[in-house]
Amino acid sequence: MTSDKKAALREAVTDTVIATILNFPLNLVLVAIAFHYELSIFQTSVFFTIVFSGVAILRKTYIRLYFNKRNKRKGI
Repeated sequence: MTSDKKAALREAVTDTVIATILNFPLNLVLVAIAFHYELSIFQTSVFFTIVFSGVAILRKTYIRLYFNKRNKRKGI
């Protein structure tokens, strides 16, 4: 496996682990909010989609910036 592929795999695994750590408690909070406001299934789905999409975009942006900086230091 080339160093580029290893770096890409490392980034993907890191992103997935961080996503799991962030999304599990976030999901619990969002479910509680949806129950509290008695949202319909459709409203809950839209609410979750918006929140998780926003979190994913932020997470992916910062992880990509981190790995770009790290890879430049290593010369990859």
